[in-house]
Amino acid sequence: MNTIINLKVNTFTAIITLFFILALFNYNLSAQNNSCPASSEQIIIPIENDSIVAWAMLARGKAKKETVILLHGLPGNERNLDVAQELRRNGKNVIYFNYRGAWGSQGEFMYANCIEDVKKIIDFFSTSKNSDKYRIKLDSFILFGHSMGGGVALISGAKDNRVKKIAVYSPWNAGGTKFTTQQINGFKAMLKPLFMLNIEPKRFLEDIVKNSEQYSIINYKNQLKNKQVLIFDENERNKHWIENIENVEYILMKTDHSFSDKRLELIHKVSKWVNK
Repeated sequence: MNTIINLKVNTFTAIITLFFILALFNYNLSAQNNSCPASSEQIIIPIENDSIVAWAMLARGKAKKETVILLHGLPGNERNLDVAQELRRNGKNVIYFNYRGAWGSQGEFMYANCIEDVKKIIDFFSTSKNSDKYRIKLDSFILFGHSMGGGVALISGAKDNRVKKIAVYSPWNAGGTKFTTQQINGFKAMLKPLFMLNIEPKRFLEDIVKNSEQYSIINYKNQLKNKQVLIFDENERNKHWIENIENVEYILMKTDHSFSDKRLELIHKVSKWVNK
């Protein structure tokens, strides 16, 4: 009988002790988060002789965190800030920026520049000073891109060992596109009125045609197989090259190019995948 009573007392004591430990842990965590709340900050980042505009959405807490870099399309009307807010709520820093020559960022809008800009952004946040200031966990970057930004994410992420995960939707495989003369003329006509871009349509397209091998995503399949890759699409136009890349999770969703009526589902799936 005494053994049973002692066992109950010991069990009760252990439960109470565990309760206080958890309460103390939660108190310390809460105190840390309150002393370092979530915040947002505009950052001007120099690239060569130009400066680009970035928007840092920093998650709460003093610890350094995985950081997601958003890559918009052409011209970049869809910014994916709804995705960004959810990722920040789940403890990830998020960096949104405009490529050189886009939406007020200085320089010329070129596909080559877009790819280089991603590297320069990662370089900027990887310095000791900026890693500490913005609470960036080194070598733990995640790229999230849409349309043209999806292709840029896959190419730049494949080439950079600091990028561990790449998620994209409706990616444009620029180098895998075989342009007819009619398509080139149509593309030029589409680009011409885009005043938010400092772009010379002829130079932009010549760069893509001339460097098609360099801009073809399938040519990076050996590097991409060593990354965690998630690709969403609204149709199967990209399926032929996606199936030739190992280690890719491919999700097809019936919607438009911006996933306009599937935003909540997109946010949920991306957040769940990023946090795996």
